Amino acid sequence: MLKLGFKEDIEKILYNVKKQCGKDLQICLFSATVPSWVRMVAKEHMRPNCQVVDLALDLKNKTAKKVEHLAINCPFYNRMAALADVLSCYGGTGKTIVFTQTKADANSLLLSDKIKQDIEVMHGDIAQNQREVTMKRFKENKFKVLVATDVASRGLDIPNVDLVIQIEPPKEVETYIHRSGRTARAGASGVCITFYTAKTQFLIDQIESQAGIVLKKIGIPQPEDVLRASACGILTNLEMVKDEVLPNFEKAAKKLIEQEKGDSLKAVSKCLAYISGHYKSALENKSLITGTEKQLTMKMTPTSSGSRLNANSAKALLDRWWAGRIADSIRTIRSIKNNGGAVFDI
Repeated sequence: MLKLGFKEDIEKILYNVKKQCGKDLQICLFSATVPSWVRMVAKEHMRPNCQVVDLALDLKNKTAKKVEHLAINCPFYNRMAALADVLSCYGGTGKTIVFTQTKADANSLLLSDKIKQDIEVMHGDIAQNQREVTMKRFKENKFKVLVATDVASRGLDIPNVDLVIQIEPPKEVETYIHRSGRTARAGASGVCITFYTAKTQFLIDQIESQAGIVLKKIGIPQPEDVLRASACGILTNLEMVKDEVLPNFEKAAKKLIEQEKGDSLKAVSKCLAYISGHYKSALENKSLITGTEKQLTMKMTPTSSGSRLNANSAKALLDRWWAGRIADSIRTIRSIKNNGGAVFDI
């Protein structure tokens, strides 16, 4: 917490305690993990021969066991839209914490018109009393999505957090462990999703190696995924409808079924589409690589076992076979792992 806006308060406490107790003062510092900034504080305020006791011994023992770790490769320019879709598909009816690296990123999420959920922000520039109000409202389910810097990732016990999203992978593995540990508490299960790019892939590799976990790589949610998630959310909310109000809608329901020539499934589907807000236009393709709308992702693989194919060789083949058609319309192309082919957008 010293790193995140509380350093002055802690130093004031230590100064006053040292002033009252003198040289015989014994200092004990406790932390769930000991990243580099904690070691720096300990070096500054403790004796040179201080002892460090690590009860977990290994980062692999500190990761919550019931967290599903997922990762999405997404460029920064599409991250806001991708985040909105991830919230729709994975957020459900529980709480979500979105972690950003900077206060500016947190504020930009608050102002985004792409995110439809009620969100509030918490970071070091917000007064302590307001942070306490925000945390109280979050715990009481007054809003579902909390956007925060690491000020919310340490020392806070927030029940019923189903989803943690990291806008980019943290540079320290222990920070990832703290953030992902905000879900799957008290024996519950949870999901942690981390956005990354080709430039930050090494941080994902570092987390997997040091924390002893595997981040399953998934694609950006597609429009049909968002629609299905919206329908599931509506079904959950329908449980709140009281039986005594239903007679007021029965006449309209019968008329709707008659309009659909007795096809009750189509009638109910129309109602769900209207309630979800996704009813005015047909679904458009969205890139599985970048999340860009109106782009179709295609896959090219070797035709024989043992053959190798990567992005460069795939592009050369496309230029040779389909110059002026598919090849000229390619936007993004990436290699599949182990030279197993390539994926590209057109």
